[in-house]
Amino acid sequence: MNRLARISSYSLIIVLAVVWVLPIGLVLMNATKSFQDYTHGNMWTWPQSFHLFANMKEALNMGNLGRGMLNSFLYSFLGAILSIFIAALAAFGIVILRLKGGFYWFLLIYSGTIFPFQMYLVPLFKGYQKLGIYDTFWGMLLFYIAIAIPFCLFLLRNYMTTIPYEFIEAAQIDGFRSFGIFSRIICPLLIPPISVLILFQFTWIWNDLIFGMTLSRSETVRPVMAGLSTMQGMFFRSGITTLMAGIVLTSIPTLILFFALQRNFIKGMLLTVKS
Repeated sequence: MNRLARISSYSLIIVLAVVWVLPIGLVLMNATKSFQDYTHGNMWTWPQSFHLFANMKEALNMGNLGRGMLNSFLYSFLGAILSIFIAALAAFGIVILRLKGGFYWFLLIYSGTIFPFQMYLVPLFKGYQKLGIYDTFWGMLLFYIAIAIPFCLFLLRNYMTTIPYEFIEAAQIDGFRSFGIFSRIICPLLIPPISVLILFQFTWIWNDLIFGMTLSRSETVRPVMAGLSTMQGMFFRSGITTLMAGIVLTSIPTLILFFALQRNFIKGMLLTVKS
């Protein structure tokens, strides 16, 4: 690599780093300020005192962010686990058991991702009202499971095609039935792609705003991002530091999950791209 190309590459990396890191730094810096520090200065001034935990406590209490975080955790955790489990069973039937017409069922399910999800907003809203599951916990959870299944099925099905069929034949010779093959042979091999899917689906559900606001209206059901959006209107002028602390608070679960799954996530990304 010549000198000009090296300088250009490093310059691009620095610009991208600034674009990503600067907003995060501003949010963290302003989340630690008291409202008086913010009003006496501006968003670029260094905080005179540390008020992060006090601002977080205020966000949890006044913005009802705690209930939203609990709702989003349940939606994200259960939605990710159940959608991956259902998709893994479907992929097992299509690839390993070689069910008749399995490939066409896969195409039918995956075809749901062709259209933008926003196209489903009005039909979902009307359908949920008619079914009586609008603004209910189970209605929200059902949506998040259903919308995650096609991508999970796509990734797991492609990964399963790389598993040597000799493993399955050897298990059958040893007396394993279908469920035993799935639980004892296939599932351990799926840990890397499952780690990728858990992180993807958990993060997507946790950060969802548009469907959370469309399919719910009460604070007992609304996910955290819908609550944070409402909080933005309440605190934008009178409590910007509280809003910033709320943003920091809602970012913590996904960061913890990423660091917990980091090793398997990187391995899973490499394997799924290869498959």
